[in-house]
Amino acid sequence: SFDRATGELWAGDVGQGAREEIDRIRRGGNYGWRYREGTLCYNPSSNCPTTGPGGEPLIDPVAEYGRTFGASVTGGYVYRGTAIPSLIGRYLFGDFVSGRIFAYKPDPVPNDAREELLQTGLSIASFGEGVDGELYVVHYGGTLHRLVQMGGGVSDPVPDDLAATGCTSPTDVRQPAAGLIPYAPNAPFWSDGADKLRWMGLPDGATASIAGDGDFEFPSGTVLVKAFRLQGRLVETRLFMRHPDGEWAGYTYRWDDAQTAATRVRGGLVTDVAGQRWTFPSEAQCLQCHTAAAGRSLGLEAAQLNGNLQYPATGRTANQLTTLDSIGVFSPRLSPPAAQQPALADPYGTAGTLAERARAYLHTNCANCHRPQGSTPSPMDLRWQTALAATNTCNVTPQAGDLGVPDARIIAPGAPDRSVLVLRTNRRDATGMPPLASHVVDAQGVQLLRQWITQLGGC
Repeated sequence: SFDRATGELWAGDVGQGAREEIDRIRRGGNYGWRYREGTLCYNPSSNCPTTGPGGEPLIDPVAEYGRTFGASVTGGYVYRGTAIPSLIGRYLFGDFVSGRIFAYKPDPVPNDAREELLQTGLSIASFGEGVDGELYVVHYGGTLHRLVQMGGGVSDPVPDDLAATGCTSPTDVRQPAAGLIPYAPNAPFWSDGADKLRWMGLPDGATASIAGDGDFEFPSGTVLVKAFRLQGRLVETRLFMRHPDGEWAGYTYRWDDAQTAATRVRGGLVTDVAGQRWTFPSEAQCLQCHTAAAGRSLGLEAAQLNGNLQYPATGRTANQLTTLDSIGVFSPRLSPPAAQQPALADPYGTAGTLAERARAYLHTNCANCHRPQGSTPSPMDLRWQTALAATNTCNVTPQAGDLGVPDARIIAPGAPDRSVLVLRTNRRDATGMPPLASHVVDAQGVQLLRQWITQLGGC
């Protein structure tokens, strides 16, 4: 975009896999593609030259950020309106994945030339500029928003100590607070072999509803809690909250060796835990998986919870949908009853057909992004209820590379070795899926997909 006051040209440049950058464009300037990603060396074989082929110096971005803050920059405009005087003359930009909006700081600290203005919770696809210089945000979900002056600034009321959040028992921080409701999806998400326990907490007197697609819609003030164990030890607890303004945000806590306290990890962390590589996701990465298109609260949908759970408080086993309806969680009440509603199969179990278990696996592990209005450029729709022929995968040539496989397809019926869906699931490099937060291949899941595709006779 051009600055209407100075004529300067600005660009938001989406990175490859590590950095997003903002460039102020000069005529004939060389910004380092493809030697660099931001100021980082992208192609080590090039030895990261500092000049272009004509000897011209490579130009650094004026601002950049990594995966702590987002994953896909959306360029904006230099603000020339009057409603927000503090922003006049500053370049505003956003991030499609994290929903953050930033302003360029004209006197920057190196590589940190941005100020976070707000967390919108939107999938920021574009900005627009009115004739009066005021700025608008285009949400990929289909709405338009105007930037206005607000008091305060970016606030973060979430405590650093898990015990201070109110989500744990006051007598044993390893146990959930009274009132949290346990749940377990029929088709659990793969988390590098970790065992997980999950709870939901709704504000007093509040209820949830079930949308037409089966997704739960929670009120503001809802908190979802997930605890991860490796080798029987707590390693991480994540909170996913719907704040009073209606926006969702995720936070993660790392347990100490003594299992007596968990401390918030800000900005994410990758480290060794219990003998394996482990990712504590950043706030931006939480929203990268918990997409707006998928309703944010993954796993909490009718087909996922239409199954039995043994409730620790009573020792009784009951259907989760029926139980939640009986204790007044749903408004309106559950209809039809659980026995007449679909239920996802357990991908790791034996109930259901091979196709039902494979499609449940893809729904849980892939469809949060690969669905209509999802956060990827791919047209794939891997939701369990989408017919195979309508998923845009069966006998479809992959758009994002064939991994060197001759005659590759996303799903090649009868040929798992030509199916990049399987091959990507079986990798943990830059071409692997999922693209973040996993370091261990789900061998059982890969085998399930191979068996399913082997027996496919067509689309």
